[in-house]
Amino acid sequence: MFKDDYRKETDSVHVRDSLLDEIKAADALRVRSERKQADRKRQWLVAIPTTVAAAAACVALVFGIRAGRNNRATMSADAEAAPQEAYVMTASAEGDLLTAPSAPSPVGSYEALGAVMRERANTRYGGYAVSAATGFMTDAEAAPMAEEAVEVPMEMPAPADADGVYVNDSKGVGIGDTGEKRYSGTNNQVEGVDEADIVKTDGDWIYTLSRSQNKVFIVAPDGKDTKVVSSFKLKENDGKSDDWREYQEMILFGDRLYLLGTYANWGDKVNDEDRIYSFAEVYDLGDRTAPKLTETHKQQGGYQTSRLVDGTLVIVSDYRVYSYWWDETIDPIIYCPRVVTNDASEQLGPEDIYVNPNSTETGFTVVTTIDAADGTQFDSHKAVLGGCNQVYCSGTDLLIASSEWHSDQSDEQTDENGKHFVKTVSGSDTNLFRFTLNDGKVEAAASTKLAGTLLNQFCMDAYNGYYRLVVTRNEDVQIIWTDGIDTYDWTNSSDCALYVLDGSFETVGVLENLAKDERVQSVRFMGDTAYFVTFRQVDPLFAVDLTDPAHPEILSTLKIPGFSAYLHPFGEGKLLGIGFDADEEHGWTENVKLSMFDISDRANVTEAFKLSVKDANYTSVQYNHKIVFVDVESGTVAFPADSTYYVFRADDKGFTEVGRIELGEGYWYDGARGLFVEDAFYVVGDSEIVALSFESMEKLAAVKLK
Repeated sequence: MFKDDYRKETDSVHVRDSLLDEIKAADALRVRSERKQADRKRQWLVAIPTTVAAAAACVALVFGIRAGRNNRATMSADAEAAPQEAYVMTASAEGDLLTAPSAPSPVGSYEALGAVMRERANTRYGGYAVSAATGFMTDAEAAPMAEEAVEVPMEMPAPADADGVYVNDSKGVGIGDTGEKRYSGTNNQVEGVDEADIVKTDGDWIYTLSRSQNKVFIVAPDGKDTKVVSSFKLKENDGKSDDWREYQEMILFGDRLYLLGTYANWGDKVNDEDRIYSFAEVYDLGDRTAPKLTETHKQQGGYQTSRLVDGTLVIVSDYRVYSYWWDETIDPIIYCPRVVTNDASEQLGPEDIYVNPNSTETGFTVVTTIDAADGTQFDSHKAVLGGCNQVYCSGTDLLIASSEWHSDQSDEQTDENGKHFVKTVSGSDTNLFRFTLNDGKVEAAASTKLAGTLLNQFCMDAYNGYYRLVVTRNEDVQIIWTDGIDTYDWTNSSDCALYVLDGSFETVGVLENLAKDERVQSVRFMGDTAYFVTFRQVDPLFAVDLTDPAHPEILSTLKIPGFSAYLHPFGEGKLLGIGFDADEEHGWTENVKLSMFDISDRANVTEAFKLSVKDANYTSVQYNHKIVFVDVESGTVAFPADSTYYVFRADDKGFTEVGRIELGEGYWYDGARGLFVEDAFYVVGDSEIVALSFESMEKLAAVKLK
């Protein structure tokens, strides 16, 4: 990609709030069309161009957005008094908790679930849903619930030592030790909570999923003598419209390898929604030269993510229900999620289904657990009626977050000059739902709604019984002047906020109105400190003290050009940032950039040194942290950028590039992983593994995967 083209692309992504602008544009066209249709009698002499309605339909089709109105709150008199002034967000006493937190109970009956789904039937389920015309439902409105509420556990193990100091693996990402070999693993967010990926190792073998070849290769890592010991073909798509599957990730536990992905059977279905499943294929690795498929588990909904916690595999799927028209004749049981082991199917009962009272979506998030050592059956399964965009797992808690777009339109009003107008205020909120994980069992614990949206899973954290979140909040205001031909004025505002919630999701502490007109670009929680980066033209790195959860305090704000898209602890007093340089005048992003921040004094965070990678335009570290390799002990940082895999070393003076491997255009920016076993470093691609000396980065071998 040429640099000028890249600047244009990333400027759209990082500077101009592209996604929100698209949603805003779709909503504007919809409102304009509705407004003109409603005023035909008053403006019968004004011709309404048919192209407006056509454009609105095209935008809605492209973005999958179904606009609607949500009268969740009456707009204040002050807000209506000055329609031409820019809208300014203000902090509420509750920290913009939009609904009261609640401890969920099972839905109680299929009939009660059907009542909720009928209530929500006019709201499309999607990544950015629009609130139903009836507004947000309270617990009482949602459905009859069981009498006893779930007990909310308030205490949880904290990742801290006896002195309460944050414990970070100073060696780097996923360092393992079999007693005989030292090796690295997946770059996980939480120590002790393994995340699925396309490459895994146990120190003796490397397992890699080649998605282009639809095969898994098992490799013996032995430096210059590295070789493939076996491979096995995965199930092929047969080319028919009623059978399709995609292998996405793997989880390894002992002699069990779990292949995870999404399966669609378009021909054999009970209803229109009974066609998309997540699957976990279990392979016995007792004989590495001849792995055997033993079980296949499925659960309804597309595969979202998974975690391995204390020998328990947790799988999360997103089960979308697209039925819009519900009446009393529709039996909701046919839409309830199912789980399948081999050929044995089981429908989730009312005792396993919860309703997120803050959501208006008609789809389910399904959570299951499997004993990873055994792998023969589901040990637990639960579902919540509500969406799933981001997932965080602390080991004892699973946080499910989904974004929901709201649009509040006022009645026609008159300003001080006698001009008539209608005001529409729009923005995004986050529905948050918490499950607990205890001995392989899943239980619902709490739910709430927050103003703003989460960038990724690193925006959520659990520590000492509290839950911390960093969001970008946005508000778009449209004024429609209705005297004569409609005219429009737009204003928008954004800021960032940090919330601290307790186990019941009650607000404990909040910081609001941070980084005006900027968006969150990266977050890292480290014990009692939160570090996060926002960006518009320069990079403010915030350091926030969370020692007192009720009173979070900004300790320092470092502003430098560009921004860090990913943050990683780098030993005592250091924080690594990987992101982009930027032009200070316009905010145009330029080259990939590495920064080493000195955080030894939290009240005076500085950029100790940096490196701009002139040949690299883009890396997807913000969207896929698993592509990053970090070994603090040796100072090694490695990741793919564009179609090259880069290896750097950091010391007290700066970064030095020590190796690069050309991956080819087919790999682009996220198709390779780096890991080490003993004294060798392995760059694993889709069709080749390159072995290098970990110390010198001298090439030892290149093994084709075929």
